[in-house]
Amino acid sequence: SKLKRILRKIKSFSLIMRSLGNVTFSQYGEDLIMLGFIYKFNIKNITYLDIGANDPIRINNTYNLYLRGYSGVLVEPNADLCNNLKKTRPRDKILNLGIGNNNEADVDYYMFGENNSVYNTFSKESALNNEKEGIPIKKVIKLPLKDINDLISENFKESPTILSLDVEGLDEAILRKLDFDKYQPLLICVETVNFSLKNEVFKINSILEFLNSKGYFIYADT
Repeated sequence: SKLKRILRKIKSFSLIMRSLGNVTFSQYGEDLIMLGFIYKFNIKNITYLDIGANDPIRINNTYNLYLRGYSGVLVEPNADLCNNLKKTRPRDKILNLGIGNNNEADVDYYMFGENNSVYNTFSKESALNNEKEGIPIKKVIKLPLKDINDLISENFKESPTILSLDVEGLDEAILRKLDFDKYQPLLICVETVNFSLKNEVFKINSILEFLNSKGYFIYADT
């Protein structure tokens, strides 16, 4: 029942605040892996940059950090989702824009409706592939794109501790644009697997190889 679900959430929140529960808000427990790393190595002064934040709680990699008093910058092109983020996470800075290779004024943003908002993307190729998979594009709007290096310089005193990246088809392009000589997040959480509705799985080894070339190693693979 609805009452039982509410009571379970209240109980889970109490456990989280007392650090007794392993409640995850990520899709596959990525937030617990990051928290485990932070506690293991006693990392302090945590900040995060969450690109493609989507929902403030559900399938979100940084909400567990927020509950523990940390804050950061959330980037979300969907204006409705931005409103939810602002209401739920007032300590975070919310930016209603996209991240691209350069600063651009008006770029097509493909949207798949409320129930499929996780597929929203600036990548035309990804959008068309989703349509082939049976997820129709509901509308296309124009939004500004921000260079990731400019965004970090304008919103962080130094590199964010954690970079969470989920932008449906443009993850690798954004990582390659990041100036690693200037900004080196301690942890990077990024999708390295593509799935199809036909149960096909494709590993994106080029992302792993690129990050390895920048001095990173795989801490966990979900």
